[in-house]
Amino acid sequence: MSSEALKLVAGRDCAECSLCCKLMQVDEFDKPQGVWCRHCAPGRGGCTIHATRPQVCRDFFCGWLRDPAVGPEWRPLTSRMILFFKTTMNRLEVHVHPERSNAWRREPYYSQLKRWAQEAVEARRQVIVCINRRTFVILPNKDVDLGDTEPEDQIWVGAQETPQGRVWNAVKIPAQGAPSDLSSFHSMKS
Repeated sequence: MSSEALKLVAGRDCAECSLCCKLMQVDEFDKPQGVWCRHCAPGRGGCTIHATRPQVCRDFFCGWLRDPAVGPEWRPLTSRMILFFKTTMNRLEVHVHPERSNAWRREPYYSQLKRWAQEAVEARRQVIVCINRRTFVILPNKDVDLGDTEPEDQIWVGAQETPQGRVWNAVKIPAQGAPSDLSSFHSMKS
């Protein structure tokens, strides 16, 4: 048993779910987000190359499998969303099935995302929602639609003190470079 498997929540497994094989990008197969992997047989056994799948697939376990604090409502086949804790970028990514693109805005999910966003900004982390390449940053005071993003793009989140209190904002920084004036933007880039 791998060390990764030891970190899974007791009683949870992929079972018949293979939603990650549709929602996640897999560079090793030139597979974009939102399309089924050519090696997946959803509902018919899942991965057809399971024994020889690439390391990125071997290492992937969704947040529902890994975090006991994530409730049963986040099971991917129930929510139609994949939680992915991207530690290299200090971010929680929520990948939403494109046919259920508003699922993240419904309860019980939305209030949890807002709570996680509040905790995230205080710890200099991010919560984002991805529907294929379209990206939303979830902030305590609002949600920011960044439009389509590329894997090389950065997302900066920052706060500004106002007479009404602290307000948060987010901007996309294209891979080609940062905008010239971010002086009033307390950045927390990924």
